Amino acid sequence: MDIGRYRIDRPIGAATTKRAQVRDILERLIDAELHPGDAIPSERALVVRLGVSRVTVRQAIADLVEAGVLERVHGKGTYVTGPQVDSRLHLTSFSREMRDRGLIPATVVLSATDEPAGDDVAYALRIRPGQPVIRVERLRTADGTPMAYEVGYYPAALFPGLLQRELGTLYDIFASEYGVVVTSGEQTVRAESADAHQARILGIARRAPLLVQERVTHAGDRVIELSTSWYRADRYRIHMAITPRGAREN
Repeated sequence: MDIGRYRIDRPIGAATTKRAQVRDILERLIDAELHPGDAIPSERALVVRLGVSRVTVRQAIADLVEAGVLERVHGKGTYVTGPQVDSRLHLTSFSREMRDRGLIPATVVLSATDEPAGDDVAYALRIRPGQPVIRVERLRTADGTPMAYEVGYYPAALFPGLLQRELGTLYDIFASEYGVVVTSGEQTVRAESADAHQARILGIARRAPLLVQERVTHAGDRVIELSTSWYRADRYRIHMAITPRGAREN
C-alpha cells in the first residue's frame, strides 16, 4: 500500500478543504488498492505522508465511518467495511439468502457434538429431557466477512449419522439426505451486546451491538430445529412489512 503517491496538491478553497481532500484520497485508496477487511494506514502515517494535522485525518476518517465505508475496531485500527445485508423476516437458509444478494457465503463449523437435551431444548423440540440432540456451533461469513455466530439443536433420532456429514448447509442436507423439508417456523428478534466469546468469533469489540434471532423450525408437524443466531448489527438489518390490525395487506 503506497500512500505516498496520494498527495494534497490542489489549492485550498471554500469548496475544497483539507478534510475533504483527505477523505477523497482515502476513498481513492480504498477503490484502487484495498478490499473489505483491509486496514487503512494509521493516523500517524497519514499525518506524515499527507502533511496535514491529526485532527484533519480524524475528521476525514470519521466522515467515512459515518458513511459506512470504514469501521473502527477498538484496540486494532480502522478497516474497510465488508458487506451489509438488508434482510426480510422469512424462512430461508443463510447461504441462500447471501447468494440472493450476490454475496459468497461460507460456513466454519466450530463444534458439532451429541449431547442430552436440557429442559429448555427438550421443551422447544418437543422431546423428553435427556434425549440425545445434536448441537452445532457455526460461524457464517459473506464475502469473507464474519456475519453471524449460530448455535443450533437438532433431534438426533431424526438425523442419524448427521455428525459424519458436511454441516455447512443443514437445510439442504435435511432435504436431500433425510427427506426432511422445512415448512414453517417461528422466529423472535431481540438486541444484545456481544460477550467476550461472541466478540472474538465475530471479530468485533466486546459489548458491540448484536441482533439475536431465535428460531424454532418445523417440517410438517415435527419440530426439527432450535437455533439462536447472533448477527453483527453493523452488517445486518431486518425489514418487515406491517399493516394495521384487521387491515388487508396489499
